[in-house]
Order: sequence, then structure tokens, then C-alpha cells
Amino acid sequence: MKILLVQPFKDTSLGRQSYPPLGLGYLAYNLMLLGVKYWNVSILDCLIENRTYNDFAKSLHFYKPDVVGISVFSISVPYVKQMVRIIRCLYPKCKIVLGGAHISALPERVIDEFPEADFFIRGEGEVPFTNLLKSDFNAPKINEPYFAKNIEDYGYPAWFEIQPQRYFKYLNIGRDSAPVFFSRGCPFPCTFCAAKVTSGQNLRKRSMGHIFYELENLKYFHKVRRFIIEDEGFGTSKDFIMEFCNEVFKRNFKAKFVMGVGMRLDIIDSELLCAMREVGFKKNIPLGIESGSQRILDLMRKHTTLDLIREKVNLMDNYGFKPSGYFMLGYPTETKEEMEETVKLSLSLPLREAGFTAFQPLPATEATRYLMLTGELPSDFDFTTGTPNKITYAPKGTTLEELEGIRKGAILRFWLRPTHFWRCFNLFSVIKLITIFFRNNTRR
Repeated sequence: MKILLVQPFKDTSLGRQSYPPLGLGYLAYNLMLLGVKYWNVSILDCLIENRTYNDFAKSLHFYKPDVVGISVFSISVPYVKQMVRIIRCLYPKCKIVLGGAHISALPERVIDEFPEADFFIRGEGEVPFTNLLKSDFNAPKINEPYFAKNIEDYGYPAWFEIQPQRYFKYLNIGRDSAPVFFSRGCPFPCTFCAAKVTSGQNLRKRSMGHIFYELENLKYFHKVRRFIIEDEGFGTSKDFIMEFCNEVFKRNFKAKFVMGVGMRLDIIDSELLCAMREVGFKKNIPLGIESGSQRILDLMRKHTTLDLIREKVNLMDNYGFKPSGYFMLGYPTETKEEMEETVKLSLSLPLREAGFTAFQPLPATEATRYLMLTGELPSDFDFTTGTPNKITYAPKGTTLEELEGIRKGAILRFWLRPTHFWRCFNLFSVIKLITIFFRNNTRR
């Protein structure tokens, strides 16, 4: 049986950027390790290998799959629909299985959205997909969400299939880099985030032995020297980070480490910063500050205060770190005055960089449910329009165009200060600025 796992096309709004499809890598590893020995498993990343539907059709002719599994994000839905049609046309007997964030978040919609697909997998796919194949497709069309108690049972991504050196060609990250996940799940209740829907609300950690087995293999077999830690859970626990730092020191493991999704401010203290600095963490650490309004922070359930934000950012600056702040504009019920408070906070903090994004309604989040209950969003809201820079919602009293103007103004006010202007000029920042300032980013 030939199984093809596909990362589909999607509008990233940032050109040819692509991260290795680790979810498919874990899936491939489990199919190879736990599946029947005659299964032939391959990964196709359309973001780097295929640029057109014609290319995708040629890849199908090359692989001749019996089963195709596609990871679906909401922004990739229009592309996946066309890809499913192509598969069904060329290989009518091929089984099509869809999983990923969109399937987990909107199970009530996906059967109608993808009538030609055979099965849908919610939650973590490693076990359900393997069981589906073992059962010879004698299973429900869509499963109950599955989350393993011990994520070490999933093993590791199939890095020999992913080939990490193929990535990061077009960003100033470096081809000796690879993203890694040390945990799954997020225990925090942020109202705008869908992490708990896709990876569960219980934080499940890998052991240090399990983590370093993967890091050492990536270092010596794939020449990775820079590890981007991408899981939300790692940055929420001081004990977890300290345990990792101690293990790096004990093993004398020489590498660079990047906090890919940032840290919670309330865990930051002098001891933690010293340990991170000692073992080689990149000093530019992202922080999800989100708002300069305490009312909005409370509505977001961020469990933080403006005083704590100022204290911790200044502490990081004092220890030689270069924190970056991520801010959200246009949260439900937010006023223009509160958005201005956010911009002023960003200017008052010793931040090396700042990113300003408009609030994006994501499926299955508390904030989106609130907007649907109040009628600000229709129950059939089209989540596929939510590309990274697209503005699809503005709170009452603000238009989409006004929110776009506020966002652009915030970016200019932060970056056009003399101490920050020249930091904009790297390839990634230039592409992003072009995307923001020279495209219409409001939903039509």
C-alpha cells in the first residue's frame, strides 16, 4: 500500500516561506514503525516541491498513491478542495483522509466542505490514522478527538523523509536550523487561541532523554546547529526550561536555541535568564504582550498585568536579552483609544522588535463563539479568508479600513524611530512590509 502525506498549498502572504511539516513527519514515523511492514510512506510538501496544481498532478503520477492524507489549515481549504478533486479524478479508488487544525476545529462543516474525501481525523492523527489503515478503512467517517497521555509513544518525526536542510532557503534563519517540539498541549485559557483545540489542553512533556536523542540525531546526521523550539508548553514552565538548560550543560551539547513561540512573562526571573544565556539561547525572545489595555488583557484571559509586563521586559533588557513584543489590535469590544494604549506601551518598552496584527477570528475559540452569539459574526463565517495579514473583523465603532490604518500607523511609529529603522532591513522584514503596505489587506 502506497501512502502519500501532503502539506498543501496555502496563502502564507510571505512568498515561499515554509516550515518543515512536523505533524506529517510524526505521522509518517508512526506509520512506518507501528504499521504493516509493506506500507510505503512518502511526504510531499507542496510549499517547496510543487508550485501549481499541474505540478501536484505530476507528483501524484510519480507516487501513484493508494491513500492520500492531507493536513488542512483553514487558510488552505480552497486549495485542498481543488487538490481533492484532482486526486479523485486521477485516482478514483484512492482513499482520501483529511486531518489537521481545520478538521479538529470545525468537524460539523468538513463533511459538506469536502464531499469527495473519505475520512476525517480530529485531534492527534498518529494513532487514529494508523488504526484506520489497519482496519482496512472499516471505521467511522470522522473520529472522536484523540490525544495521547504519553506523547513519547509517538516517537520522532521522520526527519529522513522531511530533509530539514531543504528549508529556510528564503528567510534569514539559516539552513542549519530545524523546528522541534518538546511538549504538546497548552493549559492556559487565552480566548483568541485555538491551541487547545488542536493539541489538547493538558500539557504533556517529553523526557530529557527522549528530547536529546532527537537533538543529537538532528545535529550529527542532518547538520542542524540551531533548534527552534516551537511548542507553547515549553515557554510556560520555568521548571521545564531550567531542566532543559541543566541537561544542555551536563551533556556539553553545543548548539543555538531559539524560543519560536515565546515565553510567559510570569515565569521570567534572574535565575532563568542566566541559565538560558549560559547555554546558548538566542537573546531575541518573542513575548505575547498583546495589549496595552488592562481591560482587554483581562478579556483575553492573559492572566497578566501592565506592571508585570513592564517589570519583566525591563528585567530581560537588563540581562542583555532583546525581547520582541507581539501585539494584537481590534480585539472584540476594543476601542480606538485602547488600541492607542497598546501602541504607546510598545513604544515605552525596551523592545528590539514589535509585531502588530489584527485580531483574527479563529474557529472554536472563545472569542469567536462570543462574536457569533452576539451576531457580530455570522454562524457560517468563512474562516478560509483569514490569511496572516488579512483583516477580517473590526470591533464595533471601527471599520476594517480604519483598523488597517491603525495597524500600519503602529508599525511606522515603532520602526521609524532612529534606533530601530535600520533593523527592518532583512529579507523577511522587507517581504512582510511589502505585504502589509502594498496590498489591500481588508476582507472583501
